[in-house]
Amino acid sequence: MFGISIEEIIYAINDSNFLWVLIPIFFVGIITDKYQEEFGIDLGNAISNGAMVIFTGFSWLQIIEMRVDYPQNFIISQYLFTSFIITYGFIILVSGFKKGEFAKKYGRTRVLTFMLMFFTMMIYTPILYNFFSILLFIFLFPFYYAFITELIKVLPNLDESQNIKEENINYESQNIIHIGKQKLEEYLK
Repeated sequence: MFGISIEEIIYAINDSNFLWVLIPIFFVGIITDKYQEEFGIDLGNAISNGAMVIFTGFSWLQIIEMRVDYPQNFIISQYLFTSFIITYGFIILVSGFKKGEFAKKYGRTRVLTFMLMFFTMMIYTPILYNFFSILLFIFLFPFYYAFITELIKVLPNLDESQNIKEENINYESQNIIHIGKQKLEEYLK
């Protein structure tokens, strides 16, 4: 029977390969979100976002390939999931070349950063690879979106004399759940 021990979870989290994928996704995502998407999503941004998804997917394939003690249906499921994510990256890439709306809406750095970080944890830690994790992803996304919105506000602007995007929301008077819901509604427009 297929079972995963606590030691395997700790090993996956402590595995340096895991960190070499997760940390750059997070920090590059924040920097890109602040200093590139602040001026609007363009061709270069969409292409780099699609490439980030594709290369992260190939990194996942390497991890999956090393799993020899797991059931065949589990491995096939992860291959299919990873193939879907790589295809998603190619669609963003092609849409970026065509300056399509798909890249502008579904290729946003903030969305892809959370998706790649969350799904990387699922791939690297097999016990997290389940339907409940997908539901958790959907539930946590608005909180992450609101958190990153607040986090990038503390990063310095490229030109302090110019306010790049003034938002009409008074964040100090609202709670994070309301901010997350509002940001998710803005994103889904």
